[in-house]
Amino acid sequence: MHPPQWIAAWVLLLHGCAMDRPPQAASAKTDIRNCTADPPYLPPTAINTTARLAALRGTMRAHSVHAYIVPSTDAHMSEYIAERDSRLGWLTGFTGSAGTVVVTWDKAALWTDSRYWIQAERQLDCNWELQRTTWIKSIGLWILEAVPAGGNISLDPFLFSIDTWNSYSQALHGSGRTLLPIETNLVDQVWGDQRPPPASSEIYSLPAAFTGSSWQEKVAGIRQQMEQHVRRPTAVLLSGLEETAWLFNLRGNDIPYNPVFYSYTLLTNSSISLFVDETRLSAAARQSLRAGCPGPLCVELQEYGQARAHLRRYTQGNVTVWLGTEYTTYGLYGVIPQEKLLEDSYSPVMLAKAVKNAKEQELLRAAHVRDAVAVIQYLLWLEKMVPQGQVDEFSGAQHIDMLRQAQEHNRGPSFQSISASGLNAALAHYSPSNRSSRKLSVDEMYLSDTGGQYLDGTTDITRTMHWGVPTPLQKEAYTRVLMGNIDLSRLIFPPNTAGRVVESFARRALWNVGLNYGHGTGHGIGNFLSVHEWPVGFQSNNVPLTAGMFTSIEPGYYRDGEFGIRIEDVALVVEAQTKHHTGEKPFLTFEVVSLVPYDRNLIDLSLLSLEQLSLQRSSSFKDFAKSKVSSPVPSEKEFNLEENIPEDESSGSVPDDAARSSGMKLSKKWRAVISRTMNRKMGRMAVKALAEGKQGDVEEEGSLCPLSPAGSTEEPSHEKVPLSYLEMEEDGHPSVSRQLSSGEPGPGRTPAPRPAAGRILISLPSTGSDVSSPGSSNRDSLRLEESGPAYSGPFCGRARVHTDFTPSPYDKDSLKLRKGDIIGIIEKPPVGTWTGLLNNRVGSFKFIYVDVIPEETAPARKSRGPSKSKRLKPKTLHELLERINLQEHASTLLLNGYQTLEDFKELRETHLNELNITDPQHRAKLLTAAELLLDYDSKSRGEGVRDTPRPLHQPAPAAASLPANATSRLSQQRASRRKATAPKPSLHPRSPRGTFPGTRAASRDRRP
Repeated sequence: MHPPQWIAAWVLLLHGCAMDRPPQAASAKTDIRNCTADPPYLPPTAINTTARLAALRGTMRAHSVHAYIVPSTDAHMSEYIAERDSRLGWLTGFTGSAGTVVVTWDKAALWTDSRYWIQAERQLDCNWELQRTTWIKSIGLWILEAVPAGGNISLDPFLFSIDTWNSYSQALHGSGRTLLPIETNLVDQVWGDQRPPPASSEIYSLPAAFTGSSWQEKVAGIRQQMEQHVRRPTAVLLSGLEETAWLFNLRGNDIPYNPVFYSYTLLTNSSISLFVDETRLSAAARQSLRAGCPGPLCVELQEYGQARAHLRRYTQGNVTVWLGTEYTTYGLYGVIPQEKLLEDSYSPVMLAKAVKNAKEQELLRAAHVRDAVAVIQYLLWLEKMVPQGQVDEFSGAQHIDMLRQAQEHNRGPSFQSISASGLNAALAHYSPSNRSSRKLSVDEMYLSDTGGQYLDGTTDITRTMHWGVPTPLQKEAYTRVLMGNIDLSRLIFPPNTAGRVVESFARRALWNVGLNYGHGTGHGIGNFLSVHEWPVGFQSNNVPLTAGMFTSIEPGYYRDGEFGIRIEDVALVVEAQTKHHTGEKPFLTFEVVSLVPYDRNLIDLSLLSLEQLSLQRSSSFKDFAKSKVSSPVPSEKEFNLEENIPEDESSGSVPDDAARSSGMKLSKKWRAVISRTMNRKMGRMAVKALAEGKQGDVEEEGSLCPLSPAGSTEEPSHEKVPLSYLEMEEDGHPSVSRQLSSGEPGPGRTPAPRPAAGRILISLPSTGSDVSSPGSSNRDSLRLEESGPAYSGPFCGRARVHTDFTPSPYDKDSLKLRKGDIIGIIEKPPVGTWTGLLNNRVGSFKFIYVDVIPEETAPARKSRGPSKSKRLKPKTLHELLERINLQEHASTLLLNGYQTLEDFKELRETHLNELNITDPQHRAKLLTAAELLLDYDSKSRGEGVRDTPRPLHQPAPAAASLPANATSRLSQQRASRRKATAPKPSLHPRSPRGTFPGTRAASRDRRP
């Protein structure tokens, strides 16, 4: 979700200068107000506030108040508030989450940031001025013009933080106007009996399985910080609702979408006072809080309304109170003597909560895996339903919420879902309703910003889609937003770097062409708490980034009246592995934990750098965002959306728990893509979540290397081939094959296979079947292999490292690469990371950092036909493309899984259709080259002699010079040779393919 906005001056300046949209003409719009018309025009979304303003002004005159300031927050500085505290919304009709109102005897104005400008024009009537800024200085200048000297400017001191109060005081200082706090809220007086009642739902304890540590351990940690502080404070005052909820591992439901409850806490070095409605505490929560009584870990329960009086009494002694000025209101602050204050921007509890420990990190990762399942189901549903015209913004938002509810541990959405189509997407925080909902169309962009609350974590993710033909501007803007997301998420930066310092990396690609966005780039996120968790983020008032913090990364672009784009992922700050080390602390980087694909239809490949194209991370768009030739879907004909939409649950026997976990059927394509493109640990978690419902087969593409299980030697049919085994570790460590070691590899070395250490093999039938999850009834399929010797298995080639690479300390799978290293290749899948042996360690590595070393050339036999030039087989795909003069397709092939000559041999005519390569001559050249390579290699393996390949002329023959049936004839010849020479495959799932010359895995052949 979009971060809260405290816009700095330079962002506003750049936004005003860089946005390339024309001024909006109100008269041309029917969805926004037009106060210059006669009579003024108001859209249906605006409400008449004349009576409410008149009542408030009468109350103001009774209190001798000339201007009254109303904020959009509550007494705890919450961003999201209960309806009871929505004073600004009731008074104005504006429902945005950020804003400030000033009402005088004859004027009224609203200040808000760029996220809500269009929304405000839709919701305000003509009683209100819209001020397009949030600066308190701007508010002060407006008040000075509207209120004569000697006037009183008032506010509720329990709704303004210390810093905000001081800012208003400074803005009005020396002006002859008086800033006068009034503890009785004037809006509440006018609201009267219509104001919603206080919350009454239960306050409960969070199960220990979903907490990072016990509340007693957290209290001990805060007291230790108090003891070690140079001023030795005697107490910590907690005003933020998240602070108390996190400290005591309690949750409530007082604010929609946020599992918090109204409370204050005064934690001293010898006692704990919790100010809360005691009658709402569950029996378990009460028992947990009172278990340490009497003693320093005994929580004294006091009435919520007595917090200020108790604090006043406490500060009469010889004490020092430590508080955070960002979340403490001026009403509480004012009762503490200045000499007894210890002020920081954030309390020690707020800072401790922001840095997740190892258990909290794993909980959040697990929540994002299940959340990704629901979101991918939603994308699949939209893929079918939108072309039929059966989805609008409101029904779409309801459907994604429903899919999340089916996931384990779900407790509802984490905010009101943003489901915006076309021009509504230009509103950064637009939420649909039955009145304003628009139909989703294949001709418009659609923005979905949604999130879920789970017992183990809070999620937030934004994806923008287009099901038709986007305009060039839409594709460029989307691609540049994606580039910003990638650039920031890959960034390596020094420790203690503030987020605002690196935030511009997310904007750079947009800035290069004069585009920008007017909101923040990211925000923190909690463990079953707020979706916007302070003080983490990229704004000026956020704390420096630290390992263990979670933040969103969400650049965007919005074009008024046309479309909006935002791409949001959640990332964990981790230590980076760098070649050099400076200082005591390592550099930092981000680990993306969001696992939902980007829209391939909106990506302009020509704008992406090679590094961006080869991006490999848990949610890589390269491997995960599209149906492509290297996916489990061989052809357009086979991939029928009917297969991917949930079937009638009554037609199959699905356990209740599994049905709740899975929610709806996920197709074979999506399940295999998830398992292939996530990192191994996250992939296992996702596959397990999907398999619990026994919803279908999980499929994977075969590897080129002998280490993979034996594939079928029959000519491949059109049916998709399931995995023959699935690797999992009991302890959650990387694949055992990455932990074993041996001597130097060699391309021709094929010793007998050895048992893997500590690995569970789930054997599947040779035909499609369901993948049983751990714990299912199919126990016969599990076989635990004992620990074996170091790896001495076969290799399928060697690679030389050309670029240094140091993995993150959290990445236990990847090899550390140094330029010049020689890696023995063990597994070489068509997409994702490869597996190899380096320095007696088996691990994964990315193909972009290496060059494959060609095997030594054997004596060549005579060519089968006359040729004027005899040239050796190309060593790389780039060399082949240079020979046939088609280097222009290099990036397209690379992105779609054709990374080596072995991959290129599998190219078929249907794949060219998917790649949008339409030029007849180019298609003929590529198909001929692929068939020649395949024919050459098949002959080499069949005869045991290395052939000299048929020459690849430069340039290749034109399409007109090729026989019409050349491709089909070569395919038939190859099929005949394979059927004649192919031995019967072994039934053992660990039989190496290297023992069967000429055999290739059936799942690798993607022919239609």
